[in-house]
Amino acid sequence: MLKRLVQKRRHGNGPHGHLFETPDGSELMALDCETTGLDPRRAELVSVAAVPIRAGRVCAGAALDLHLAPPSSLDGESICIHRLRGVDLAQGLDVEDALEQLLAFIGNRPLVGWCLDFDLAVINRYLRARLGFDLPNPVVELSDLYRKRERYRSPEALPDLRFERVAGKLGVPVIGRHTARGDATTAALMYLKLKRS
Repeated sequence: MLKRLVQKRRHGNGPHGHLFETPDGSELMALDCETTGLDPRRAELVSVAAVPIRAGRVCAGAALDLHLAPPSSLDGESICIHRLRGVDLAQGLDVEDALEQLLAFIGNRPLVGWCLDFDLAVINRYLRARLGFDLPNPVVELSDLYRKRERYRSPEALPDLRFERVAGKLGVPVIGRHTARGDATTAALMYLKLKRS
């Protein structure tokens, strides 16, 4: 909270000042990104997607889905996960353009996602280097929501927190696993199920 206030004081009157305003709560954004690795200090962005959640509905058709130019750390191991090869990213955006489009699309809306800390750590690393701030958006972590729900239902049980397993338990289809748009859409559906249960 303190960090957000400091950032707002520094950047609130600049070109990205709207990001630091309090959201009205009418809309959320499910966020996901695909990267070249699992270390947020080194992983590079390959793709990022945001899916709006409005009036209790997932607006998958209105999603932002960006592919970035192939980063230097793109290798066979990461390609096996997200299935995006160098040739698939040949027309991808540079990081600056992708960040500007992402910021314009998500605005100050709360962000929803699965293990969102990782995605935000990677995105914020880029933002800090280029714009001097982290994303100030409120965050809804789905694994926390699911864990609380399961603790209430079965206090003694340890919930299985694998993405596919949780989606199955919630009756949500896993759409395009390990694609940013697919995972963001699935996360948005999971959020609505958790809020209604």
